Amino acid sequence: MKISEVAKKLGLSPKTIRFYEDQGLIAPKRATSESWFTSGKNRVFGQEDLSRLDFVKKARELDFSIKEIQSVLDYYDQGPACGCASRAKVDELIALKLVEVQQVKIHLEALEQKLTDIQANNAAIAHELAQNPNEPEGEFLIADYIIPIRNDAKK
Repeated sequence: MKISEVAKKLGLSPKTIRFYEDQGLIAPKRATSESWFTSGKNRVFGQEDLSRLDFVKKARELDFSIKEIQSVLDYYDQGPACGCASRAKVDELIALKLVEVQQVKIHLEALEQKLTDIQANNAAIAHELAQNPNEPEGEFLIADYIIPIRNDAKK
């Protein structure tokens, strides 16, 4: 199968497939040709290459790094023919990725709270300015617009 056919079948671009090859994740065979121009240049993808590319695509969708994917493929290549050694490595990476996602979630929730507090502070500033139309807005510094409302002011 040619790279364009593989790209279409798996929903990847030929450029992405070549990148994965450059990273050592796949190693398709090279077609032999009589022409000096195309000799050894055309990639020929077999079923094993398709399977590896499909794994790489799915792993990238789960935000696995190239290095993490390579480690799983190394386990697969060096382990028993059943490929069962790589399953434990995948489970390990998934567990690590879950911890990472939970940490990011905690960070995002804290960020959301800060942004909500800043929004409330800006509403309070706008309200104060509306109540005191003679008060110049210059009394507030630009930095005041990104300061969360104080806890004692919330009460």
